[in-house]
Amino acid sequence: MRQCTCTEKQVNSWVEELWPRVYRFFYYKVQNREEAEELTQEAMDRVYRKIKSGSINEAEKLQAYTFITARNLITDLWRKRGRRPSTVSMEELHDRGWDPPQQPREIIEEKIMIQQAMAQLSPEHRQVLTLRIIEGRPVESVARAMRRSTGAVRSLQFRAVRALKEVLEEGGYFHV
Repeated sequence: MRQCTCTEKQVNSWVEELWPRVYRFFYYKVQNREEAEELTQEAMDRVYRKIKSGSINEAEKLQAYTFITARNLITDLWRKRGRRPSTVSMEELHDRGWDPPQQPREIIEEKIMIQQAMAQLSPEHRQVLTLRIIEGRPVESVARAMRRSTGAVRSLQFRAVRALKEVLEEGGYFHV
C-alpha cells in the first residue's frame, strides 16, 4: 500500500473547496437539507479514506473521484428507494408559476440586478448570504467562518434575506 503524500492542510483545503459544490449536487438531487448534508458527509468520508490509503495522490483526480463517488451514492440511494430521478415538463413548471428567462440577456440582467442589490447590503449580510445561499454551506461551517454561534448565523441570515428583499422591492425588481 502506498503512503498518502497529501498534507493535512491540503486535505482541509480540498474539503473547504469541494464541500459546498458536493452539497449543492446532493441537495439538487434529493431536495432535503438534512439528507443532502448526510450524503455529502458520506461522500467526503469515502474520498478522505481513499486519500489516506494512498489511492489518490494527484489533485487533478481528486475532484473527478469526488463527484463519481457522489453520483454513485445517489444511484445507490435511488436503487434503495426504487425510483429514478423525476422529470417535470416545462408546462408543469409554468403551471406552478415558474417563468424561465427567455433570453440569455435576461439571465445576465437578473444577475446584475442581484449583484447591485447585494452591494447595498452591509458586509455581514453579504457574507452570510454568500456563504449560506450562494455557496450552500451548512450553518455550522458559516458559524466557524464568521466566528459566531449557529443561532446568530440563522438570525443574521433571516435579517439579510429580509434586507435583500427590501432593496429589491425599493428598486422595483420584486413585488409581493
